[in-house]
Amino acid sequence: MVLFFFPVYAPTSASSDDEIEIFYDSIEHALTQTPKKDIIIVTSDWNAKIGSDNTHLESVMGRYGYEDRNERSDRLLEFATLHNLYICNTRFQQKANRKWTWASSDGVHKNMIDLVLTQNR
Repeated sequence: MVLFFFPVYAPTSASSDDEIEIFYDSIEHALTQTPKKDIIIVTSDWNAKIGSDNTHLESVMGRYGYEDRNERSDRLLEFATLHNLYICNTRFQQKANRKWTWASSDGVHKNMIDLVLTQNR
């Protein structure tokens, strides 16, 4: 058994849908090259806010996300579902100040956009 670690950086919300699809296609290609018996961990600044509502998404994320979703969350959740990946950041309850992974320079806006995904087994 081998551990495959994929550190990636997603295009920002200002990127076109085509750029986003190219990004996900490249990760999907890498995942399909990984033997099924091996362990996959994908870490990224996904630039996607997945929120905390995991209704109908229990196999992909826990109920301990942060804030609300943004326009890029649907594609990330679709990707995680398709590849049987779980968003580990949402698994355990934490204080709000331990959940966010990005803050604006003035500290007003805080988001959980750096996420760790691993296989559901």
